[in-house]
Amino acid sequence: MNKLIKIIITLAIVMTGLVISGCTDSEPAPQQQFDHNLPVVPVAVDVTIGEALADPYAHETIRVTGIVNQTINVTGYTYMEITDSTGSLWVAGYSTQQDNGTEITATGNLNIEFTSPTMGRTFDIILFADSISGGNTSVSNSPHGSGTIMTGDINVTPVDGGTRIEDIKSMSAQLDGQVVKVSAMVVKNVVLIDEYFLTLDDGTGQLKARCPNTFNVSQGDSVVVTGSVMTDVDLGSGYDYEVLLQIIDVE
Repeated sequence: MNKLIKIIITLAIVMTGLVISGCTDSEPAPQQQFDHNLPVVPVAVDVTIGEALADPYAHETIRVTGIVNQTINVTGYTYMEITDSTGSLWVAGYSTQQDNGTEITATGNLNIEFTSPTMGRTFDIILFADSISGGNTSVSNSPHGSGTIMTGDINVTPVDGGTRIEDIKSMSAQLDGQVVKVSAMVVKNVVLIDEYFLTLDDGTGQLKARCPNTFNVSQGDSVVVTGSVMTDVDLGSGYDYEVLLQIIDVE
């Protein structure tokens, strides 16, 4: 009897092992793959002007709607004061024509104590707009979009051995994966978690670029960057780029 019990127990152990083995041999459920090197795309949060003024650090990217009170045009940019029932806010974006009294919606990031040398004044809080819609027109200079090409007021001298932005874009297929050097002005700088998302302009066109935050780069800087050309880049959430520069060095 004891021998029979031992045989039964042994068979049970063997069968259990086969069942477990069969489970582990099955194909695992597919898992979504993430590229942690891609920048985190900030999501715009709808706020009133009063909420933006009360806590400018609450959200990385905001969207506000207001009535245009006044506009001031400077080279390449337009400053607008907008109001809603909760307060007034200055907005800065690429050149646009907006009549006083029209309603616009601006999306972007707030900046504190921003000094405009052109205007000769400091704004306590100002919204740098990635996009402005409504009113008389709709413009976008989002760092994640195609942007508005500004070439009239920027003319950067090319560096020896450098490549012009218009050539990078026109020859992107041949330059894909190649390292290039570009002399340009930083016309937009979006600060992300571990890198900057830049818009570079050399007077021949604009180019989006990812830059590690180990480099000190600010909007308005004239820089010489070295980077790898990437084509057909999909960052998710609808942000696709025909050409993107991955910066590896900044001079």
